[in-house]
Amino acid sequence: MPFLIEHITEVVFVLFVLALLGNLFLIGIVFLRRRRRQSFFHRIDALREQYGPVIAGVLSGHIAYARGLGELRGIAGPDRLFMLERLCLENKPASGGNPVLKRLCEDLGLVKIWQQRLMGQIDQASLREALTHPQGLVRRVKFLHFLIRSKSAENLGLIRHEPSWPLLVKALEDSNPDLQVVAVRALAAIQHPGSFPALVERLQKGVLEPNPILSIRTLKSALVSFPLQNAGELLASLRHANPRIRFLATDTIRGMVEREAGGNPDFSLDPKMGAEVVEAFLTALPFDTNPDVRARAAPVIAYLADPRAASTLFTLLEDAAWFVRLHAARSLAKRRFVSHAGRTATALTDPNWRVREAAVRTLRGFGSAGLDLLTAHFLETRDRYSREQVADELQRAGLIPELLARCAETGNGRETAVLSHLAEMGKTSYMISVLESGEGSGHLRKKFLQEFGQYPDPQIHRWVEQEAVQEADFDVRALAQAALAAGHPRGER
Repeated sequence: MPFLIEHITEVVFVLFVLALLGNLFLIGIVFLRRRRRQSFFHRIDALREQYGPVIAGVLSGHIAYARGLGELRGIAGPDRLFMLERLCLENKPASGGNPVLKRLCEDLGLVKIWQQRLMGQIDQASLREALTHPQGLVRRVKFLHFLIRSKSAENLGLIRHEPSWPLLVKALEDSNPDLQVVAVRALAAIQHPGSFPALVERLQKGVLEPNPILSIRTLKSALVSFPLQNAGELLASLRHANPRIRFLATDTIRGMVEREAGGNPDFSLDPKMGAEVVEAFLTALPFDTNPDVRARAAPVIAYLADPRAASTLFTLLEDAAWFVRLHAARSLAKRRFVSHAGRTATALTDPNWRVREAAVRTLRGFGSAGLDLLTAHFLETRDRYSREQVADELQRAGLIPELLARCAETGNGRETAVLSHLAEMGKTSYMISVLESGEGSGHLRKKFLQEFGQYPDPQIHRWVEQEAVQEADFDVRALAQAALAAGHPRGER
């Protein structure tokens, strides 16, 4: 039937009515959805108010476990499991986990449901449930099931459910990358020794395969979170033919060591790592063909109680790669290496400025023995860059007050020579701030005026002028005036 132009009005009217009905239908769905969401949140608030104190009491031990479990089992409705999950995991458990929370989730049936959903056993929701249940739409649409599976894996990791680790390891082979990432993080939280080899295997595959699903960073972060007792599982990776695998294995053990050491300089590795791993760090890794492996081995070697550790670190301190020497210099900054301060000081003349800076900071941490070596090097070296780094570190470490005090006590000693060099280099702002503060006693100011009052440095000259006019102590003021009179021509230059 041909379309006539006379019928255009009827066609437009029909289209208008259809569009209006469609808009009204969508508006009705929005209002219905809003009403159901309000009802849902009201129910959550009511359950939280009623059962929140019960869960808190059970976890803290103030309410008997059997009584609290009985009350929580009284929650009914089609959204019962969802509500229980929200209530139990509303406050994230501490890093160590909570055994009571884990038992509670098991007895309420949550763990069994999470395990089933992790394996993909998700009951498909009806159309009515999809519109009414909080997770109904996700359960209705099959390609969104990975969200429920990922959430289940996350929950098992939150409660540190150790029996679930085989299921999480199996999830590492899943085709969905999001589920794999969540499974890795859950395994890192549970830290079951049985899952460590599987993560190491995935790490090796990530290096050898061209386009791995799991990132190397994610897997390495998970491995680092395991206790150091699992380091033996990385022995094969430390001996692997692939240099990047050896590097990642070494760096993983370094991360595990530094996490367990927690800044404790007396931390010892030997009781925690196997003898073969210790031997690898002392005899193989410091001579690896990959310089990144040699660099990452240095911090681990520094924690070994073996007497060969010091000589191995000094071998690395002479490595051809500057960043290997850098890691070695930093690793020597421990009290047990104070007796080797002399050999450490050889790095002060390293060709690379970062290595020299690390050596200065290491020696600074050795106390008076390191300070003596630093000042001796500062006075003897002809390298102006090395001298500049030592001078900056003396100021950064707050050692200027100590040098000034020693200068006032000993007179023309090494400290006086150091301060003299600093003044010639124009690094006098810290000295002046010490003299102007409460640390600058009358005796100290007198000694400074006698030794440095005639120096042409602008900051010293301004301070001397100020002392000559404003100083209340007559002797100090007289010394300042005498210094101005004797050093005025030099101060003008």
